[in-house]
Amino acid sequence: MAGAMAVPVCVCLPYLKKDDLYICEKPYTADFPVDHIPGATQTNHRFDYQDLLFEDAQNTRVNFNLEQHGFCFIKGKTSVTSSTADDDEYIRKVYFPEVEKILHKALPGYERIDYLDHLVRIRDASFPEKPGEVTAAAQPAALPHSDFSRHGGFLAMKQFFPGQEEFFENRDFDLINVWRVLRGPNNDWPLAVCDYESIDLDADTIDCDVIHEQYVGENILLFKNPKHKWYYLSNQGIDDLIVFRNVSSKDQRSAAFHAAFDTGIKTSYPRHSLELRVVAFRPGGEPYEVNAKIPE
Repeated sequence: MAGAMAVPVCVCLPYLKKDDLYICEKPYTADFPVDHIPGATQTNHRFDYQDLLFEDAQNTRVNFNLEQHGFCFIKGKTSVTSSTADDDEYIRKVYFPEVEKILHKALPGYERIDYLDHLVRIRDASFPEKPGEVTAAAQPAALPHSDFSRHGGFLAMKQFFPGQEEFFENRDFDLINVWRVLRGPNNDWPLAVCDYESIDLDADTIDCDVIHEQYVGENILLFKNPKHKWYYLSNQGIDDLIVFRNVSSKDQRSAAFHAAFDTGIKTSYPRHSLELRVVAFRPGGEPYEVNAKIPE
């Protein structure tokens, strides 16, 4: 709610533990049940909790920009609703073009933006008290992370654009998320983003395998550090877009580690959110092939 007093929220954040296990074993998690595999575990994550103050950016949102902090807050009116968000064709044919226009206006340094994927999350009543419970929709992700490492970004691009490596190889691109709520104002498990300038990449981060049934990807997790600065939007409305970079293909650029968290505020409805992931290309390289699009 613009103009309201911004009050920091005290959060106990579940970072990955800087454990000796990861000296000889890479962190990993599987996004499917592994009970049928003898001796297998779904993840080897161990946690280390840090009490931090999360700052409300409602009144200071203009102070953040993608290039310096890894994220920005944009006002963007679109036509998507809680009912149309479940229509994949609608998201691709209507919502993505709307977001594309918003991003080109707010981030003019990109010459082309393409759809990658999207995900709807609806917090279930069982979350977080019953971890592992089967739910109808994806649940909030509370572990601080970036969706892709640089290696993981290229692995993902091969999945998004199968057989079209010439479309992205040797190009300068960013993998970007556009995160919004579908019902607002929202204070139920909102998304928080960490200021890139407060992170020591060498000391605070580690690559993690993300195991899917058909392939293995790679993201990045955070170890705790009291210097981290986290921000969120209280009373986030349906036109409040949180835009953040996961990774760049070339130079090391700012990126936003992110996590959902419990505000402790009792709300009358659960968080219902939509995240859209896109690839944003900077100028340069050979002309793009006309048919270099994700197959319908």
